[in-house]
Amino acid sequence: MLKIIIICSGLILISSVTSHAQQTENLPVNNVFKGTRFINGQSANLANNGELILQIQHRFGDISYGIDEFFGLDQATMRLGFEYGLFRNFNIGVGRSTIFKTYDAYIKYRIFQQTNDFPVTLVATAEGSVPSIKDFFPEEYNNFSDKYAASMQLIFSSSLGPVGLQVSPGYLHTGYLFLEDKKFEIFTLGFGGSVKVSKKVSVNIEYLHHFEDNILANKPLSIGVDLSTGGHLFQLLISNSQAMNNNALYTNTQGNWSRGNIYFGFNLIRKFKLRYTDEDNF
Repeated sequence: MLKIIIICSGLILISSVTSHAQQTENLPVNNVFKGTRFINGQSANLANNGELILQIQHRFGDISYGIDEFFGLDQATMRLGFEYGLFRNFNIGVGRSTIFKTYDAYIKYRIFQQTNDFPVTLVATAEGSVPSIKDFFPEEYNNFSDKYAASMQLIFSSSLGPVGLQVSPGYLHTGYLFLEDKKFEIFTLGFGGSVKVSKKVSVNIEYLHHFEDNILANKPLSIGVDLSTGGHLFQLLISNSQAMNNNALYTNTQGNWSRGNIYFGFNLIRKFKLRYTDEDNF
């Protein structure tokens, strides 16, 4: 599968170069979905050059607990993150989640963007994460190298009118998983769909799949609404996952839609222009 992913991405890249050489005007097409996160997973969008994105992500508790837990609002997990447009088409990001007190960092590079003459955007991402919770892991698996997780993804996206689609094949090296008592090397595949309802509102659905039957976690399925207010982007969502970094999304999703074990949450996103460039991207 990894060979197929490499071959397909290479063919698309060659086609893109040929298309760019033949066209006389090349206007970029923005994605229907608005954030640098689709819902839980990474999207094909990037921060502009010199732009800083503040991400405040909240996931409340299990709705099925009912009124005793105020439908999950008595419990919450969160992630505080920053994403910065270091160069044109290149982002760096860092974050910290309350689940296992996990630190994460990632890079995103846009290989090419959808235009009026070419139908696909391609972005490559690489992410690493490590939990810092103490007195949780067995002593023999408590080293940094045991807990560290790393992943890579290719994100293909395309928007046609009010409809946007995203597919993200990837590879994940998990850290030590407590329930399975081992690490894994797995292939992953994400799907996302979006419909633009109005100029400032879009509705999204996201499904993240892994190809490892021995991991006990469920597969994340999420539904969200993007609300753009100009200065802020609000992403409201319901999901069977509380996780907010790549490793935990694929290996620690505990909710089950068929049993009503789902979580309400939101992403609050604010953009700041820290550095002006010659490119008119602001």
